[in-house]
Amino acid sequence: MKVKKVGVTEKTKRSARSDLFIMPLISIGFIGAIILPVFDYRYHWSTIPFTVEIISLVVTNIGLIIIDIAMVQNAYALKLLDINKDQKLIDTGLYSHVRHPLYSGAALMILGMPIALGSWISLIPAAVGVLSLIIRIKFEEEMLIKGMDGYDEYRTRVKYKLIPKIY
Repeated sequence: MKVKKVGVTEKTKRSARSDLFIMPLISIGFIGAIILPVFDYRYHWSTIPFTVEIISLVVTNIGLIIIDIAMVQNAYALKLLDINKDQKLIDTGLYSHVRHPLYSGAALMILGMPIALGSWISLIPAAVGVLSLIIRIKFEEEMLIKGMDGYDEYRTRVKYKLIPKIY
């Protein structure tokens, strides 16, 4: 994945700049969801039944599989908000059900991981991470509407951003 923005134009600059505050929030959520269970385990803040941990581990892995499939289906997927000049709109596979399946998988993974690691309290930073993803969708949609041909029409065909039939 590239780390330098190359397709940012004047009309998409505001959306692309949002990474400056959203990426740290996503990182706090993700890292907190991994680190906080260590302290939870050490100080016995919460207890999760083993079967719930196993179910959550399955949910986490489903999230990872969704991320992998979305990245295979969309070779233009980036960690930065940017549009390549040769980028094409992907509207098949997972992208025919939700507009941001990569974020759907990430949300499942971020929310499932703390429970799989045995910590209810770690859902707090995980929720921060997921809320940050939802905020990022707003900026990404704004950028794609302004900078990618056909995206507005795609939005009318695929109504859901993250969860089919819900959001």
